[in-house]
Amino acid sequence: MKEHLGNLPIFTLELVYEGRKPEILNAFHIYGKSVMFHKENLCRILERKIPSKFKKLVFLDAAYSSLYGSINKYYEKYSAVPSFDDLEITLREGPASKTLATLRLTEVPDVSAEVALDALIDQYTQNETVKLLDKFVDKLPLYDSNEIKDNLANIALTIEEKTHTSEKVFTMADMMMFRHPDELEKERVYLGLNNTFDAVLGGVARQELILIGGKRGSGKSIASSNIFVNQCESGNSSIYFSIEMTAQETMERNLAILANVNLQNLKQHKLTDDEVLRVVKARAGMFQDADATIGEFMRHRDRFKFEEHLVRNHLLKVDNQMIIVDDRDLTLSSIDLHIGKAKAKFGDKLKVAVVDYINQIVLEGTDQYDWKPQIEISKKLKNLARKYEIVMVSPYQIDATGEARFAKGILDAADIALTMEAHDKETNAISFETTKIRGGKEMAFTCPIDWDTLRISPQSVDKPAAKEVVKKAGKKTKTDDLKQDDTASDLPWN
Repeated sequence: MKEHLGNLPIFTLELVYEGRKPEILNAFHIYGKSVMFHKENLCRILERKIPSKFKKLVFLDAAYSSLYGSINKYYEKYSAVPSFDDLEITLREGPASKTLATLRLTEVPDVSAEVALDALIDQYTQNETVKLLDKFVDKLPLYDSNEIKDNLANIALTIEEKTHTSEKVFTMADMMMFRHPDELEKERVYLGLNNTFDAVLGGVARQELILIGGKRGSGKSIASSNIFVNQCESGNSSIYFSIEMTAQETMERNLAILANVNLQNLKQHKLTDDEVLRVVKARAGMFQDADATIGEFMRHRDRFKFEEHLVRNHLLKVDNQMIIVDDRDLTLSSIDLHIGKAKAKFGDKLKVAVVDYINQIVLEGTDQYDWKPQIEISKKLKNLARKYEIVMVSPYQIDATGEARFAKGILDAADIALTMEAHDKETNAISFETTKIRGGKEMAFTCPIDWDTLRISPQSVDKPAAKEVVKKAGKKTKTDDLKQDDTASDLPWN
């Protein structure tokens, strides 16, 4: 062959399976585990090693390309690597069928199905990544910095969804029925909203999606913040995605709950001496070895110097952290990216992610208030909960009839769906009712709430009796305003 090709360089590539030695000395050697590295894949690897000044390779036998395409299609359809019999039925006739017959007669080393599947997923991932990056590069000059980062994150999420197989097969030897309580405890998360609710369920399981429904201004975000703060007090880390409120506003609300101080006093810098001390202790509790800073504050009573010294000289605690993401254009890819970072940092200590709220998440290329993307967003939040083994919590809006606005189908992916009602300020009570609870009995509970600090007590109380609303001619009541579902207030009486 060399004689006929003249000065055209010839490169030889040899695949060497693990545990074996190369048979060709003057060659490129690729060490692999899987028979899925057939000739086409080897040639593509070789092509990347050849200097760019040489022309691209021409495959002498297209059958290998067709064969690989068939394996790839089979995997996409069934999420499994086909057997020779499966491929023979799929291919039937054509050049690839002859190649398959030849391969059946070829002696190949024993390779596990898992290894073969991994190799196939790797190749498919490479191809899909190149396709998506090509589209991204074409539009790159049109993007700003934030759009570039968001698109890259979206590419990663798309690849994850296309290559991730949710199917897990277990034999009876893989699962244990008599499990130690400590092991079970690691898989459960106590929301802390209500003691009875937590006790009946034994906590909610990791990987679950919890949706909290209410009319606009009913306190959905307040309930979500209480769950968020409860995790910190339990020694866990959590992440809060805020769409409508700024990070500062979200932090003020969470700190008011944590320190049990009047939120309005905190916002307006009108805290009493006792409230200032509680905030100081709460802030110091977020940092390592910061107890001494409290004593320093007691001597000088300078809250500004205290906090400045605290932030500059002390590290945040390793485990129980409250992370806030402020993003008015929040996307699923951004949620995935931030949770992934937090998971890498905190591991199993990351137990809850709050997305405030589901109806405001942007799905690229769709109308925010269309029912189809709303359902898709709900499914993807559930997938992220499973992916990172966390509890995902998100409020959603309900209409005057108590049904989910825009799309009832958003509840399909939820494991637990709650609706809530904030009673009159004088009653200091907030009620919850399950509209869906997967594998459990529906329940309802009412909790005390301090509307100054926004702290929800986990104790159960009787639900206040409904008050009769008397309407006067030509005037609207506060109840009417709520039914319109258009108030921007975070509290129902404002």
